[in-house]
Amino acid sequence: MPLPDQVSLLCRAIREKGRKEAGEILSRARERANRILQEAGENTQRDLEEHVSQERQSAYQHARQVVSAAELKAGQQVMITRQALLSEVFEETEKRLSALRDEPGYPNILRLLAIHAVSSLPEEHCWIQVRKNDQCLFSQDMLMDLSKETGQTVELLPEPADINGGCLAFSANKKVLVDFSFDALLKRAEPKLKELMANIQNS
Repeated sequence: MPLPDQVSLLCRAIREKGRKEAGEILSRARERANRILQEAGENTQRDLEEHVSQERQSAYQHARQVVSAAELKAGQQVMITRQALLSEVFEETEKRLSALRDEPGYPNILRLLAIHAVSSLPEEHCWIQVRKNDQCLFSQDMLMDLSKETGQTVELLPEPADINGGCLAFSANKKVLVDFSFDALLKRAEPKLKELMANIQNS
């Protein structure tokens, strides 16, 4: 049986050992807790960065979609406006051409159109056809003048043409037609007018 002072020493030694072990356990626990906190912080930061990156990417994609949709809508609007403007220009031009028929210079314009039309035919004999109201402008003297000007024998078809102005020229057998009516002239000008409007839009 140990002596009382030995028991006291033994108890003290046990307490010291217990404190030491408890301190080591506590120290390890603190280290582990710090590691867990550090890892949690790093994971949180990484997750936050990934989330921010995903949000940024999503916002960028959404912005691109918005811009693309806006560009498409703007392009469609430009096309609609351009077409409306083109229609307006054609309507106005058609009105002005129709108004030309009542102006003093119209007979000369008609004469020039007839010269161009007849000169486009390869044969030495051709026919001119005009609307009913313009037939009186093609007198015999006028037809002779056209013949001298073009080097072809030009005659007037008695049947009036269903046109709003200008003239039609036919070959002798009437198989070849050259259309210098106002409608045809306006139609032929359409591609050039569209090109001009596109250049104005892009400049």
